[in-house]
Amino acid sequence: MRDDQSLTADGKGRGMTQSGRDGTTGTAFLVLDYAAYIVENFSHDADVAARAAAALTAARKAGLPVIYVVPDGMQDQVHPLVAPAPDEPVLGKKSLSAFATTNLDEMLRQTGIGHVIIAGVATSGTVLSTTRWAVDTGYRVTVCADACADPDPGAHAALVDDSVFPESWLGLWRIARVLPAAQISELGGAAG
Repeated sequence: MRDDQSLTADGKGRGMTQSGRDGTTGTAFLVLDYAAYIVENFSHDADVAARAAAALTAARKAGLPVIYVVPDGMQDQVHPLVAPAPDEPVLGKKSLSAFATTNLDEMLRQTGIGHVIIAGVATSGTVLSTTRWAVDTGYRVTVCADACADPDPGAHAALVDDSVFPESWLGLWRIARVLPAAQISELGGAAG
């Protein structure tokens, strides 16, 4: 979704305008549920970790803060292709959303972050839940579509591809920008 898209009077607009939090201009890169076990068992896409690693490299090169959120107890099991740098926090969560049972919101607010870029497994789990929570509380969200995967390729497609169910409100593209890493300007790609 482009930032200038909004719901039309007939209810068939492409998406809702994102405004972002007042006074927050920073962007952070969130790596969600990239524990080795989850990536290896709950992804339809064998190459998603490699693409997430490329997006992560771009985020680091752009100087974006990187925050990992994985299920509680898996903090030391991050997939080796996207392993955290020593100064990057790895939060443990007890819910689908990266926000509900962590101090992620507080961390982002304290550092002036108003925009998050999300990479995660599974699209229909943590990515969907975290995106909706973030948008509902005022964050601008970009879903890095090629750094996300799901056990069900159809569910993944329905959430990230606006041509699958173009009239539905199911898709993440209704509430967030959904782009491949190469098109995310904050990662050094072409403006999205």
